[in-house]
Amino acid sequence: MNIVTIVAYTIAIAIPAFTVYLFVALDIFGTGKPSTMLICVGWGAIIAFQLARILNNASVDLGLVNDDLVPRLTAPILEEILKSLILIYLIRHPSFRYIVDGAVYGIAVGIGFGLSENLFIYLPNSGDAVLGSAIGRTLSTALMHAGASGLVGISLGRLRRATEARRLVLPVSGIGLAIALHIGYNNIVDQVSGMTMLLVGVGIGFGSAIVIAWQIGQGLADEKKRFAETLGLEVGVSTGERKAVQQLGGTSIEQIFGELGDFFGHQHIAMIRRLLVLQANVGILQNNLKSPASDRLRRAWEDEIAGLRAEIERVRKQLGTTVNLFLQSVFPTTDEAMQHALEEEFARFDPTMVHTFDMFMRVSELAETFSADQLVGMAERLSQIDIFKHISLANLENLSRAISVQTFDEGQMLFDQGDEGNAMYLIEEGSVNIYAKDHSGQEKMLRTFEPGDVVGEFSLLDGQPRSARGEAAGRLRALVLQREVFMMFIQSRPKVVLAMLQYLADKARYTTQAVETSVHWMSRIEQGRYEAALAAVAGASPSIKTPLIGFEPAEISADTAEQVGHVFLRAAAALKEREQSLRTGAGGA
Repeated sequence: MNIVTIVAYTIAIAIPAFTVYLFVALDIFGTGKPSTMLICVGWGAIIAFQLARILNNASVDLGLVNDDLVPRLTAPILEEILKSLILIYLIRHPSFRYIVDGAVYGIAVGIGFGLSENLFIYLPNSGDAVLGSAIGRTLSTALMHAGASGLVGISLGRLRRATEARRLVLPVSGIGLAIALHIGYNNIVDQVSGMTMLLVGVGIGFGSAIVIAWQIGQGLADEKKRFAETLGLEVGVSTGERKAVQQLGGTSIEQIFGELGDFFGHQHIAMIRRLLVLQANVGILQNNLKSPASDRLRRAWEDEIAGLRAEIERVRKQLGTTVNLFLQSVFPTTDEAMQHALEEEFARFDPTMVHTFDMFMRVSELAETFSADQLVGMAERLSQIDIFKHISLANLENLSRAISVQTFDEGQMLFDQGDEGNAMYLIEEGSVNIYAKDHSGQEKMLRTFEPGDVVGEFSLLDGQPRSARGEAAGRLRALVLQREVFMMFIQSRPKVVLAMLQYLADKARYTTQAVETSVHWMSRIEQGRYEAALAAVAGASPSIKTPLIGFEPAEISADTAEQVGHVFLRAAAALKEREQSLRTGAGGA
């Protein structure tokens, strides 16, 4: 064997081998395994090829057909059927559900068959033209066989999703197309040679590739339609009807992920979920950019979008080409109806996954209420309130978009004692009187809030019943933030949650200090050390800002610390006086 022949055979082996390597390296094998793809190559190269060779020779030896008819008609029919057998077997396997599997496995079978055909039939009979034959046949024959078997594979790959009416049509049409392609190729190349043969083979190969791509596109379109129906996006179904079905449990994002797990393996579902959530949040934030906002808030949104997109690229690399192709085709980010349905499903399943606050803003249209300058001003005012002091101004400006303006007539009640704490009021004009009932049922006014004051801010966090009644003193105009909206705001924003935790930690430390101080005072009084108790109260009270546990700071007097100190002073003085009188009485007796 001379060097030219060695090079020819090397080319004939290297090109198919490199093609298979690319399929594996680029993760084009879909939901299947590389080992299954190699089995398909082996089936085409060994079993299908040898069976076809034996049966073709036998048909000639038995006089069933002549030598001229075999390549033109009977061989293409027999070979395509034999190549299809492994695909028919694989499609019955439960893990083979995705249409790209069929295409890739079919192409693998064709590559294997074309490799053996070149090595054992065409190259040995090429004589001095072995190098040209290796190049021409390796490209043209391999492309033809790969394209023909790919058509069979894609038709079988669509079989699982097909209706009853198409279950017979798909496999028959796929094998029929493959046979027609093979017969056409064989009849043409027998009449040409050299560059013309190569061009014909390449043309047929690329033509079949286009058909395969079209078939994959049709399959993906079917999947998109089916998942859209799962999300309640059927044609003719109104938004209200779809939401009603969702509330009744008629659709579920978990149903979708269950099916995706069957496609791509359940080990990939966490990443697929994360990718779709990231894409949903990007869409939600991009919608925010249409709303009035300062440069500071706009930059914050753009920075968050950039961070999400960077994470999207990392997740896509982990998922691989095939999964990304499917997701981009079936859940395209350009399909607003599909994306909004996904957002709602994610929010219904777990509101911490997506920016439910921003979704609410889009639907409520509250974002158009204030100008960018007004939002900046409100963010500055919110930052002066204790519970917001650790939150960034950009986040406070975003939160300010959900504030509504409410007016109250004189004497109108904002909330009653015992009502659910469901809103915070920031007074713009007018004033609010706070009343509370004592143990005897007598109602007394505790204090009055003036413009600039905030009422009930702690209710945003705990939602506990109101400890007092709030009533408008004259005509009142207030900025109102609902607790429900605030909870939406913090749910999907870890930095805001951390800021709230920091505030609560500070409050817990302060509460602990207040309790310890009060216990210390009481222990001194209990021991009869009144002078020491009086001195301790006088020295400690200025540092204790709010020692009345269980009351909202906004609903008690600003001089609470002084009042509490006076309570302890009076208690200590009364006990001291009582003990002295008892001692005097005992001495007289």
